[in-house]
Amino acid sequence: MEQNVNPCTEPESHRAEKSEKRSLKERFTGYFTATRMAYIAVFTAISFVLYLLDFSLLPGTPVSFLKLDFSNAFVMIGGFTLGPVAGVIIAVLKELIHALTIGNTMFVGELANVLFILPYMLIPAIIYKKHKGLKTVIITLVLGCVALLAVCIPVNYLLNFPAFYYFGGLGTWQEGQQLTLDLWYWVLAFNAIKVVLITAVTLVLYKPLSRLIKATNARFENMRGRRNRKSDGGKTA
Repeated sequence: MEQNVNPCTEPESHRAEKSEKRSLKERFTGYFTATRMAYIAVFTAISFVLYLLDFSLLPGTPVSFLKLDFSNAFVMIGGFTLGPVAGVIIAVLKELIHALTIGNTMFVGELANVLFILPYMLIPAIIYKKHKGLKTVIITLVLGCVALLAVCIPVNYLLNFPAFYYFGGLGTWQEGQQLTLDLWYWVLAFNAIKVVLITAVTLVLYKPLSRLIKATNARFENMRGRRNRKSDGGKTA
């Protein structure tokens, strides 16, 4: 014989668990709106295309093999305009697509690139989320640049150079690590110039793109509001 459970007699822990699940679902759907997901896809696509347009930043030097591309500018803009979570998603997707299409370091080089960009992007994006304004952007980007330079030598020593050497058939993993120690000052100079250039592009582009995203969000919300009003009107008619 079936027994009807009275909601009033449901244990408090069960009600709290259901409420928490609803809250998490609401936060998830509230964050990953159609507009935000569309912009994540667009920024990922642009980042990947820019990734392919790399070039030697310091030709004629011992680090002429290190390439500059501006793909991370759109990772940064995504972090500022869409939020730090979106920035992480764009960075990871861009590197994952690269690894699955033309990558030749068994995901190691792409992992190293993610480790480079995360501190550079997350510090400004998280702070900017609570403190808006161009001054905040500039100050936090400087902090992000310092963070990237702080990790560039360890990440290159442990992952990037050894992977480049080993999977490129140039030598052993240990020889790649030794190359990092031999060229650390060139590596630091390369990353300093690279991060300054990417920061400059970010500063130029982030404001107009931010306005575009806000306008798109406002238009989408207005359209959704009109549809909801029409739906409510049809139900009450």
